[in-house]
Amino acid sequence: MKAKKGLTMLSSLALLLGGLTGCGGSSTQDGINLTFWVTFNDSYIQCIENIIENFNKQPGCEDIHIEVVKQTGSYDDLEDMLLQGIPANNYPNMAICYPDHVANYLNTGKVVQLDKYMNDPEYGWTEDDYDDVFDNLIASGQCLQVEGTWCLPFAASTEALFYNADALIGLDLNSGSYDCYTINDGKAIDANYLNSLTWEEMFTNLFPALQLALEDSSSSLYQYINADSNDYWGLLGYDSDDNLFITLAEQYGYEYTASDTTTGQGQILFNNDGMKGLMKTFNAEYQTGKTYSGYTGGSDDEESSNVLHYITTEGTNGGNYTNSYFTDQGFLFSVGSTGGAKYQIDGNQNSVGVAKLPQAQGKEAKQICQGPSICVFNKGSEDENLACWRFYKYLTNTTNTTYWGVETGYMPIRESAYLTDDWLELSDPTNKDGDDLFWANLYNYYADVMDDLFVSPAFKGSSEARTQAGSIMTQCLLSTNIDEEIDSIFAEAENQAKLKL
Repeated sequence: MKAKKGLTMLSSLALLLGGLTGCGGSSTQDGINLTFWVTFNDSYIQCIENIIENFNKQPGCEDIHIEVVKQTGSYDDLEDMLLQGIPANNYPNMAICYPDHVANYLNTGKVVQLDKYMNDPEYGWTEDDYDDVFDNLIASGQCLQVEGTWCLPFAASTEALFYNADALIGLDLNSGSYDCYTINDGKAIDANYLNSLTWEEMFTNLFPALQLALEDSSSSLYQYINADSNDYWGLLGYDSDDNLFITLAEQYGYEYTASDTTTGQGQILFNNDGMKGLMKTFNAEYQTGKTYSGYTGGSDDEESSNVLHYITTEGTNGGNYTNSYFTDQGFLFSVGSTGGAKYQIDGNQNSVGVAKLPQAQGKEAKQICQGPSICVFNKGSEDENLACWRFYKYLTNTTNTTYWGVETGYMPIRESAYLTDDWLELSDPTNKDGDDLFWANLYNYYADVMDDLFVSPAFKGSSEARTQAGSIMTQCLLSTNIDEEIDSIFAEAENQAKLKL
């Protein structure tokens, strides 16, 4: 985490008192009515409405009325709704968004550039605020085709490597039939080893050793896996094909996309030899596997269901999330969004550990930054635009970003949140077990990876580039003739992405 000057531990009382001055100034107009479109569930919406109730108690904010409107469907559905609604003058003052979506909204001319409000001498962020909010999260709303800040972070998340701690921690794979591999410098598997995995270590040593253990009826892993279930699907499930492709490009330093803020033009760069080489490597890991003797299969296709895949993704799993197999004891590892971390433990009878994503050997650690942001739409009133900013500033102060993180599991966007009494108590693993220990480890994980987060540039067509990245990942994993097919897979994806520029 980036260093802060003069930052000290904050008590809950001090935070509450500090929050009472969050609006500042006096209302410039009585009765400002704002609408805020979201796709959150009811419990998340209740959190926002609780914050709004306190916001309206701040001096000068009593007459800023905010209606949270729940829209059904996904974030992509909300994007479609806005792109159709803006020309018909049916759109809100604020909306939950992804930068890729904002890149498309920019063409409507209705998105408010936020820099002047962020720097407003009366209502803007102070120097301490700028130092407190994580730079890489702010950057996610600035990596667009037009220079400036067009959306700001709210519900930040990344990905994590979740693992079956009961099966893996303490497992020694360095003796007997596994002595052809050296795991964890000859020691039993521990949390530090799993938190520092590279793709090279995982594929070259750990996974082959685990496969041997799964075929050895005398191993503790074999006994453990067969204790409650005969269905075994693989070693690692990865819930997002596009995130995997984009993250690999960043980790290994290969190009994915770029954007020119002068011309507004996006560039599709992922069709390169580096990414093709990685896809061949991952294809080999997906295709690698032997018949697992204890596996009865979840498919009528006995031949295909008996293959133990080292890595399985949503795309190779028929469009179904892989985390459900992890919670059913079908995978030893699962990579998914920290924003949906609860789905890694719901119904899971095992203790679940949290680790960093596998990284590129010898390279700087990189993890994708995601989670919905907030953008403001101009409905013709400067007072409304300013009121939106004032609400956003209050919504994301230290008190409220901590509250939001505690209640939802998302990452607080301010470093000061991680030093509050509430957060320190929840993230302390001492004397915790079960789900409480899982959340404590996850909350510590946020602080551990914050400086590793990266964002990809957003531009008109970047959403399609992401879709095509996922398509490449899926097709390359499934290919049984990768050497002959890979050029056409990449070329077709590149052509489809360029059609949307």
